[in-house]
Amino acid sequence: MMKKIECIIRSEKLKNLTDSLLGVGIGGMTVSEVRGFGMQSTRPESFLFVHKTKIEIYALDDQVNEILAVILKECFSGKAGDGKIAVIPLDNCIRIRTKEKMDKAII
Repeated sequence: MMKKIECIIRSEKLKNLTDSLLGVGIGGMTVSEVRGFGMQSTRPESFLFVHKTKIEIYALDDQVNEILAVILKECFSGKAGDGKIAVIPLDNCIRIRTKEKMDKAII
């Protein structure tokens, strides 16, 4: 099967993370600039949300642990604000151009 890996990271970690993820053979990823708050001192009512980077990766089940290990290695500082990772089941994925489905659409 497949999974969608979403992670929110510190923006300055993106370059090293991208290089390392390419090294383990991911098929691609989507990167977005996002803002939000968590356990850090920024309060939502102040509208001073912290700037972060969101990464989305579609992966085969057998790739997930290696991808997670790379993310943890590259993004860990041990300080508040390191981010979050979510692994979400992916029932289907379709490449629009070729209409390929499932794992063929990811790789």
